[in-house]
Amino acid sequence: MRPESAQLRAIGIWVACAVGLLIVVEEFFGRAKIDHVLGIPVPVGISVGLLLLGAVLGMLYALLAFGLILVYRANRIINFAHAGLGLVPGVLALLLVVNKNWPYAAAFAVMLVGSGLTGGVVELAMRRFKASPRLIATVATIGFAQIFVYLELKLPGWVGGSSGVPYQFPTPYSGLKVDIGGVIFTGDYLAIVVATVVICVVLAVFLKRSRAGIAVRAAAENSDRAQLLGVPVARLSTIVWVIAGICSGLAIFLQAPVTALPAGGSVSPLLLLYGLAAAVVARMESLPVALFAGMGIGIIQTASFVGSSKPDDAAALMLPVILLALLFQRKRLSRAFDTGVSSFKTLQEFRPIPHELRHLPEVQRARIAIAVVVVGVILGAPFIVGRTNSGFLTLIAIAAMVSISLVILSGWAGQISLGQWGFAGVGAAVAGGLATRHGTDFFVTLTVAALAGALVAVLVGIPALRLPGLFLAVVTLGLAASVQYGFLSPDHFSWVLPPSGSYVTRPSLYGGRINVTGDTSFYYVAVVCFGLAYASARSLRASRSGRVFIGLRDNVRAAQSYGINATVSRLAAFAVSGAIAAVAGALSAYQSQVDPSSFSMDLGLTAFLFAVVGGLSSLPGAVFGTIAFEAIGFLGGANISILATGVGATIVLFVLPGGLAQAGYQTRDTMLRWLARRHDIHVPSLVADLRIDETDAAADDELPAEPLRNAAEAMA
Repeated sequence: MRPESAQLRAIGIWVACAVGLLIVVEEFFGRAKIDHVLGIPVPVGISVGLLLLGAVLGMLYALLAFGLILVYRANRIINFAHAGLGLVPGVLALLLVVNKNWPYAAAFAVMLVGSGLTGGVVELAMRRFKASPRLIATVATIGFAQIFVYLELKLPGWVGGSSGVPYQFPTPYSGLKVDIGGVIFTGDYLAIVVATVVICVVLAVFLKRSRAGIAVRAAAENSDRAQLLGVPVARLSTIVWVIAGICSGLAIFLQAPVTALPAGGSVSPLLLLYGLAAAVVARMESLPVALFAGMGIGIIQTASFVGSSKPDDAAALMLPVILLALLFQRKRLSRAFDTGVSSFKTLQEFRPIPHELRHLPEVQRARIAIAVVVVGVILGAPFIVGRTNSGFLTLIAIAAMVSISLVILSGWAGQISLGQWGFAGVGAAVAGGLATRHGTDFFVTLTVAALAGALVAVLVGIPALRLPGLFLAVVTLGLAASVQYGFLSPDHFSWVLPPSGSYVTRPSLYGGRINVTGDTSFYYVAVVCFGLAYASARSLRASRSGRVFIGLRDNVRAAQSYGINATVSRLAAFAVSGAIAAVAGALSAYQSQVDPSSFSMDLGLTAFLFAVVGGLSSLPGAVFGTIAFEAIGFLGGANISILATGVGATIVLFVLPGGLAQAGYQTRDTMLRWLARRHDIHVPSLVADLRIDETDAAADDELPAEPLRNAAEAMA
């Protein structure tokens, strides 16, 4: 099938599904004005003007999808900093117009140049991760996104001395107005249409007709082979990132006059989610399909807003859209991408202490000392930081449980999840509803929450397993949005959540013999749950199931050749991970109640970032990274937390791709080598490389003697 025919077929399927869904909803609900789909109010029979409005606004998401597709095709990573590439230049240009009275054309040029430069600079930084797993490179983009959010928060004060971004932005064509179906369209909407169509046409011609575009497509199939054939892969990657930055800047710059900009970190995840949904519908490859998908998502957003008067309700519908798109996906991947030759490398694994050294008194004493210190710090933490901060310590223990679930699912099973706090939100809603509505026992609520989290995780994992790569990250990000804006909203799922105004009271355990209503006592309950989760995860890693997870992560085909069922094993990882995260959410319901903001999309992104910086394949590393960043956020405030998360995570991953755990295990191995030499114990896993180097050096000293003697005799 020709590429053009495949694109038209994909567009036809998407349009047919959307039209069919509207017809079914309209006929089923009897042509009512407002209906509900998955708990979200959706109007039926909206005017042509509103449909056109949604389609035009959806073109902004198509612009974001264009950049996401280009970067994915060039580097095989999902750029979670994409919305941020144009965020800072776009906001800067808008502030120059409003606060400094710059001409619109000059500010527009600043946005274009700044967005392109930002994309190029980020690409240069991303080259450091060329030899790293795609997972690490993807997490690095999350770190850059945090940096962009911090700069966007500070820009209004730096440029105009204000505390926030203005809501109105004058443009040269805002005076042009036309009424279509009761909706007034200004020239700003026409600018969105023109810019999107021009960008789509230019990119299509660039990829299909220009030498650089053809080279980009070739390098996307197999970058290593393209580089061997003389294709300048690095230069092409820079070009792609520059174009992606310009697309992002245009989306931000053109959105502000028509819908204004959300302040702070909320702009990046929401815009990114809509762009990612359009890109996934387009299979991360087709720009025309992405254009129509973005328009469809814009229509869904406008219809949802008309039905509920809440602009973010549409985010809750992105998960069904993404899942529907994945269900229609076909495995049309190249052999190089399918086997991962060009861009996939496994995560770094950390070896346990070698058997030859475990019996040494020094090693045993060190392990006991470390265990005593860790347990002592955990038990004495309320008295170290003050008992008034026990509530914060409980939240740290809950976040550490979420990091454990991430290690199981992402670090060992290799399935990237950005929605672990979404699973936690499900657990919080279930536990809070049972406790307040039915007075259910504390341990029963935790058990039911774990089962609910496991079920939701498996349901999310089933369609995501149809495709390899990083698509699960998009699915779980959609899950986080659905939980935050849909499942935890009292307007949509009030029958599950605690009644309005009710309070999830902490229990008295074992018939009132143990009172945990206080912050300090409940902290110890959370610590016990954390300890059980940690011990369970360690046992899982040491069992056959843990080895199966690692084998599937590193080489699926080799594992399947041994009779391992990849689908069942991965779904088991989803279930275990979702259960642990849901228990953490249930504890959060007793600690800080059931609040959608406590399970936001941002938390899912930062939780994954914390775990990777700590060491995603290492339980102690991921837990330590989470605790460290949570403590920084508590002590330094929101802005310092965002800056430390972005800058700190990027620096750590630059120096230590394996995270902080890599530094810890390297230090441990150095000390173990010293012990091995001191006791004259041969440990191949620690000292083999050193002995090989010494043997090679000795051989270099001895081997040249004979050739030199023969050469001297020949010359004589």
